[in-house]
Amino acid sequence: MIAGIPLPSSELSTRTKQIRRSVVQNQMLFTAGYSLTTGGFLYYFMGALGAATWVLTVLLALPEIVGVLAVLTPLALRLTANRKRLFVATSILARVCTCGIPLVVLLPENWSKLSFLIGVLALQGIFQSIAYTAYLSWLSDLAPEKSWGRFFARRDIAKALVLIFIPIAAAWLKDYLRDPATTDSIEWTGYLIAFGIGNLLQLISLIPLLKWPAVEVNSEIAHQTAPTIPSMTDHPGYSMPGFLGILAFSWWLAFFQGMTQTAFFLHSYRELQVSLTNYYLLTGLMYALQMVTAAIAGQIGDRRGYRTMLMLSTFAVSFAIPFWMFSLEGNWLWLWGAYAMWGLFGAVNLSLQNQLLIVTPRHRNTFQLALCRQGAGLIAGLTGLAGGFWLEKQLGSSAQIEWMSRKWNPFLMIFAVSFLGRLTAPLWLLLVPQEKMVTEQ
Repeated sequence: MIAGIPLPSSELSTRTKQIRRSVVQNQMLFTAGYSLTTGGFLYYFMGALGAATWVLTVLLALPEIVGVLAVLTPLALRLTANRKRLFVATSILARVCTCGIPLVVLLPENWSKLSFLIGVLALQGIFQSIAYTAYLSWLSDLAPEKSWGRFFARRDIAKALVLIFIPIAAAWLKDYLRDPATTDSIEWTGYLIAFGIGNLLQLISLIPLLKWPAVEVNSEIAHQTAPTIPSMTDHPGYSMPGFLGILAFSWWLAFFQGMTQTAFFLHSYRELQVSLTNYYLLTGLMYALQMVTAAIAGQIGDRRGYRTMLMLSTFAVSFAIPFWMFSLEGNWLWLWGAYAMWGLFGAVNLSLQNQLLIVTPRHRNTFQLALCRQGAGLIAGLTGLAGGFWLEKQLGSSAQIEWMSRKWNPFLMIFAVSFLGRLTAPLWLLLVPQEKMVTEQ
């Protein structure tokens, strides 16, 4: 439907394919750029700057902590009038902030480079989280609900495909620039080039989506996209039990996933000394499997719903943690098993997103999307900080942890607690009613 006028089914099908093509193009360009400005490149860049453990802990958690400000998206919509305009504006602002990451190496010596980097990443995280919330809400209206699974699965597959090849190629280049025969200036030049290209690709990614309508074509609908909190539950598409179940599941899972984010990085980077190239080979395996699981989840979800699939895939993906436990003996090859299990996140992420869209109202769901996604991010960020600081304290102490008459490796203890929490997260989904499938109109 455009401007309130129903489209013939054949035209709708053609339009959906065209939108899907634009979304895939956008996702591939954005992901290629994003992979060069965050993740392994950013964390290894921080390590090269000499970041202490507490700084790494803060920077790892920062995007998720500040991302909770995406709950202000409904208020921001009152300034921009529609979700498309808000998405484009905040995306550009996020890219401006990203420019500050490579520039940190050019700052005078009397400046605190890491403090500057924290500030830049905080602003970037705020704008990016608002942009993504507006994007997802806008896209859920452009795409027909009956094919959300296949529609978003193609986007996720495109993202995973890029994440397999671009970071590995860039990591090989970076490892060459780190060769002892090269100079430090050449290594920093490599980082500057990577961040510059990455930022440019993310800007270019906006172009394929600019031709599509904002959906809110009159003041009445535009007003509906920025509801006040008390009015959000009166929409006929809103399911309070379903939303609360998804919210509890997301926040519980985020709590136990967040506590290990610093532990994973410190154990692989410092204890196992996994190179950046091997890190991206591991994530390449994970993303390759996520392509498969996302495709399967999209097909099954459109026919049978997402709740059961979300429960089963979340339970199964939890068994990546035992592989991390086995690697504590010093053999990083165990991580292949962990990253292979994380391939199931293709099904988890798609199922969670679509189940959330099902239980929230169409056109006016930005607050719920932000509360669930970025609220979970805040929790993960805070537990990431707590887990990182606790781990740093334990590693710096000569006394070993004793519990139940045995001594515990601090990495083993934090992995074990996280494992139990992840296993129990699917129980919250029992509060979510089985969705009624959308039939062809």
